[in-house]
Amino acid sequence: MINENMQNIPIKHLVSKRDISIEAFELENGNLMLHAVFLDPYHLIRLNLHIVPQTKTIVGAFCEYANNPHRECPVVALKAAQLIGLRIERGITKKVSERIGGSEGCVHLRELVLETINFSATALIGYDEGFGLMSRSFNILDEDKRYELSKNVLKNTCYIYKEK
Repeated sequence: MINENMQNIPIKHLVSKRDISIEAFELENGNLMLHAVFLDPYHLIRLNLHIVPQTKTIVGAFCEYANNPHRECPVVALKAAQLIGLRIERGITKKVSERIGGSEGCVHLRELVLETINFSATALIGYDEGFGLMSRSFNILDEDKRYELSKNVLKNTCYIYKEK
C-alpha cells in the first residue's frame, strides 16, 4: 500500500526499537560520571562509569541488568568492574572487547560501554587545554582553532581528522 502523501514510499509498521542514552555529569570532586542506558524490547541495561579527567582513567564502573531475556544475563554485569583502570585513549576498543565481549561477555554491554566511552572522549576534548568538561568555551571557538587543539587527539578518527 502506498501512502497518499508520499509517492512511492510504502507504509511502514514499527516492529522494534533500540535506544542508547548517555548523560554526562561533573561530580563535586571534578570527576566525570556517565550514566548510560541500553533499552530494547528484551533488555534494560544500566551502566555507570566514573573517569578522572586529568588521567582519563576509569576509576569506577557499575552495571545492572534490570530486564534481560535469559536468567543468566545479569551475571555478565559483574564484568563492568574489569573496566576499572582502563584509560580513554587509542586502543581502548580492543581492551574493552577483551574484557567484556566474546563468549564470556555480552555484545549489548560491549556496545553500551563503547558508546559511553566514545561520549566520554567527546566530553574530555579540550580538557587538557584548560577548557573543562564538555566546555561551551571550547565548543564556540572558531572551527580552525578547535581543529588545531583537537587534531592530535582525533587523528584518523574520521574524514576531517584524516592524517594527510
